[in-house]
Amino acid sequence: MVLGGGPGGLTAATTAAAGGHRVAMTEQRLTGGTCVNFGCTPSKALIRCARAVHDANRGDEFGFRLDAPPQTDFGSVMDRVRKMRSLSSAHDAVEMAEQAGVEVYLGHTRFTAPNAVEVDGRVLRFRKAVIATGSVPVVPPIEGLQTGDYLTNETVFSLTQLPARLVVIGSGPLGCELAQAFHRLGAEVDMVSRPSTLLANDEPEVGELIRRRFEQEGIGLHLGFEAVRADGGRLLVQGPDGTRELPYDALLLGTGRKANVEHLNLDAAGVHLDRDGVEVDDYLCTSNADIYAAGDATFPQKFTHAANATALLGIANALDEAHRPARELVIPHCTYTDPEVAEVGLTPRRARDEGVAIDAYRLDLTQVERAFIDGEEEGFGAIYRRSDDDEIAGATLVAAHAGEMISELTLAITNHMPLEALAGTVHCYPTQAEVFQRIALQHAQPQRVAVPHPR
Repeated sequence: MVLGGGPGGLTAATTAAAGGHRVAMTEQRLTGGTCVNFGCTPSKALIRCARAVHDANRGDEFGFRLDAPPQTDFGSVMDRVRKMRSLSSAHDAVEMAEQAGVEVYLGHTRFTAPNAVEVDGRVLRFRKAVIATGSVPVVPPIEGLQTGDYLTNETVFSLTQLPARLVVIGSGPLGCELAQAFHRLGAEVDMVSRPSTLLANDEPEVGELIRRRFEQEGIGLHLGFEAVRADGGRLLVQGPDGTRELPYDALLLGTGRKANVEHLNLDAAGVHLDRDGVEVDDYLCTSNADIYAAGDATFPQKFTHAANATALLGIANALDEAHRPARELVIPHCTYTDPEVAEVGLTPRRARDEGVAIDAYRLDLTQVERAFIDGEEEGFGAIYRRSDDDEIAGATLVAAHAGEMISELTLAITNHMPLEALAGTVHCYPTQAEVFQRIALQHAQPQRVAVPHPR
């Protein structure tokens, strides 16, 4: 039994079915979950349109001029966003799950016993279950803020008209991505951030770089401020230098997400909660030995690829007794601002928290030919390794296509590769991905770099 039809639930259900198990999957809303319907797919489609507009405005840098500034047709932009969402959701539809051998039940699901759920009045019993119900937006307690007065990731992609003035509350990945995208599409944008930096969970240098870019583009930043009252299209915020009043036509909440588990009646199943959602051990097993959990419902790293990875792990541990711990997973993340921000593994921030000594090796993209050829030299790459170990432990990358490039370092960390292995790997020239090889060549031990040779 799989509860939830998002990326994690679909992965869990189809994987179990492929292994010869009889599988039922329940979904209360839309298959594909947040990622396809309200997250990854529509947001990246919107960002792509915004970047096209931004690039068109940079013609002087590349030897061309437009007769007039590019005009955004926001209705057409959103039509394309919804078309991309439709194309993506086709791969996650009920029919696809059923073709994979999964019995799909649509409706409200709740536990009625340690080994049974009820779906809109129908009782289904199971031998093993995986909770993969995803997450929902966090709505902060702001005086005067009523349901319907604000946008979240679940409603913003239904807009048909561009708001002239948009206020974004929150400076995490969602807030930063959409603030930049809407500004590039023509909205006047203000960001309100309780932390005094953008992307506070990433390295401080990252937040400072993105802050400079946002200020250059004209986004209003109110860092260290907290929203306290919303009243008739005006938001009162308080910060270190007093109060400010921000007018808006639309208010977007990017204040985080929480596990979507409140409706599951977990007490009936003997499943406990913690601050991240469903409480699990290192093998993703809950306090009920027959029930596992995966993805946003339990995992602190609330990314689609983390949901897929934990779903695969949960199924392997639940049905195949793989006994693999979740701590072995190496999960990168990327924020799709321009430039993009990607990190993986042990970074200086994490190393300080864990009391681990690391060595950091860094290179600006101004030193990488392809980056300045493309006019995308704002950024850097950094590789980290433990001070007492040769293996690569982590990486940070700020680059136009960081999300496409970070997988090389994820592979290296997953397979416990030393810096010398990266130094000896031939890279295409000129590419921005050379930044990692150049760092490795500068800091690896020369006598240990393997020289590639034909086999």
